[in-house]
Amino acid sequence: MDEAVVRAEDENRLMCARCNAPLEKTETKFDYLGHKFTHRAPKCPVCGMVYVPEELAAGRMAEVETMLEDK
Repeated sequence: MDEAVVRAEDENRLMCARCNAPLEKTETKFDYLGHKFTHRAPKCPVCGMVYVPEELAAGRMAEVETMLEDK
């Protein structure tokens, strides 16, 4: 899997290290462990790579994992 690196020019501005373009928050569709949901996430307008912030990984994605474990 190709891995993109994100860097911050300042605290509020994420940049795509591959394209050197500022990431834009867009409504993004996720399919995680068979569950689909949308979330506004930073995405590179050039290459399309999505940055999954800690709040999403620890929040929505953790909820999906918990739901699956409870089944």
